[in-house]
Amino acid sequence: MMKMHSSTSEMRPEKAGFCGLAPLLEDGGFDCPACGRRHTVTLRRAVIKRGALEALPASLRALGVTKAFLLADPNTWKAAGARAASLLKDAGIPFTAHVLRASKPAPDEATCGEAMLYWDPSCDGIVGVGGGVINDTSKILACLARRPYLYVGTAPSMDGYAFTSSSMERDGLKTTIAAVAPDVILADTEVLRRAPRDMILGGVGDMAAKYVSLAEWRMASMITGEYYCAEVARMMQSSVDRVAEQAAAAVQGDADAVAAVTEGLIVAGLAMTCAGISRPASGVEHYISHIRDMRSLAFGTRADWHGIQSGWAVLPSLRIYEKLRTVTPDRERALAHARDFDYAAHAAAMRSFIGPGAEAMIALEAKEKKYDAARHAVRLERILSRWDELRAEMEAMPSAASVEAFYRSIGFPTKAEELGMTETEVFESFRFAGDIRDKYVLTRLLWDLGIPLEEML
Repeated sequence: MMKMHSSTSEMRPEKAGFCGLAPLLEDGGFDCPACGRRHTVTLRRAVIKRGALEALPASLRALGVTKAFLLADPNTWKAAGARAASLLKDAGIPFTAHVLRASKPAPDEATCGEAMLYWDPSCDGIVGVGGGVINDTSKILACLARRPYLYVGTAPSMDGYAFTSSSMERDGLKTTIAAVAPDVILADTEVLRRAPRDMILGGVGDMAAKYVSLAEWRMASMITGEYYCAEVARMMQSSVDRVAEQAAAAVQGDADAVAAVTEGLIVAGLAMTCAGISRPASGVEHYISHIRDMRSLAFGTRADWHGIQSGWAVLPSLRIYEKLRTVTPDRERALAHARDFDYAAHAAAMRSFIGPGAEAMIALEAKEKKYDAARHAVRLERILSRWDELRAEMEAMPSAASVEAFYRSIGFPTKAEELGMTETEVFESFRFAGDIRDKYVLTRLLWDLGIPLEEML
C-alpha cells in the first residue's frame, strides 16, 4: 500500500504526485518513448489543500483576468460560490455572477444555453464553482468566449476536471464536446470533504471504472489497431491505485484522503488529455451510465451520479470478462452470427429502450458501419490470431469478487436494485452499449465472436 498523500498538495513540476506528468508543466510536454507522440496539457496549476480557495484573487491576476464571470448552481453557490464572490469583492476584482436555476442542473443544451444567455462579454475570465456539470459547462463557455478559465471544485466526484472536452447530452445522446481544460484548479479540502457522501463515492467509482477501460483500450488496439500508449495507461493506473488506497477514509470526510482522491482524479483528466481521447478512462462501464442518463432524459426514469453508475457497471462487466476468457472462439459461429444479424430489429429495440437519443446512435452507425460483414470478418481474424493475448488481458483484470469486496468496504452499491435497475434494464443497457460511439468495447467483442449476451450476463 502506498503512503497517504498530504492534504496540503500543490501540483507543480517538482511534485512526484504527477505520476510522470511533471515534464508536461515544466517544459510544456515531453516526447513519449512508449508511443512516439508528444504529450502536452494546458493546465498550468492545481492547488489541493485546506484554504486553496483563498488563492482565487491571486490566481486570476496571474491569468491576467481583470473582471470575472462566476458560474455556480444553488448548491455549489452555498458550498463555495458565495465565499468566492466575497474574496473577489474584498480583492477589488469586478465580477458578474450567475447561479443556475436548477439545483441539480443537467449536462445538456438548456444548461449551456442558460450560461450563454447570462454570459457577460465584458468579463475577461471565467470562474466555474461546482462539480462535473458546472465544469463541463464552463469549459464550453471558455472555449467559445476564448477566455482563461479557473475551476473551483466543490466535490471530488469525477475525473474530467482537467480534460479538454465536456461530457454533455445533445439531441438526447450522451456525447463528448470539444472544449478547453481549466488553466487553474483550486481544490479546497475543507470544501471537498463536506461534499455529499454519494458524490465522493462517485469519484471513487469513476476511477474504479478504469479497471475495465484500461484493459479494453489495450484489447481494442490489438483488434482495431487504434492508438494506444503504455505510458499514459501507467499514469492512469497509478491514479487508480492511489484513489483505491484512500477511498475508505475519503468517504468518511478525511481531508488527507479527500486530497489524495482529488489529485488522482485530476491526474486522470491530464492522462486523457495526453492521449487526446477519453479511452484511458472510459469503456463499456461508462456507456452503461450514458444509456441510463439518456433513458432518464427521455422517460424521466431514475439516474444516479455518473461515477456511481459507471463504478457499479464495473461488476457485471468483470463477470462477463471472467466468462469470456474461458471461451474458445468459433469462426463459423461468428461469421454466421454477423451474416444473420438483423440490424433493423436491433435499431427498433434501441429506439424503444433509449428513446430519441437512439436516433443519433443509428445515424452514427450509418457512417461507422460497425455491423458490416466485411469489416467484421477482418476484425474476427485479428481476434482469432491474438486470442491468447486478449485472454491474458482479461485474466489480468481484477476479479469481480475483489472489486465487490472493496465496494462493500466503503459502502458503494453492488447490486442493480440499489440503483433502481431491473434485470431487463441491465441487459438492455449492455445490449446497446456498443452503439453509443465507435469505441471498441466488451459488447462489440461479444458480437464479433457471435456470442449472445444472454450467455454471458
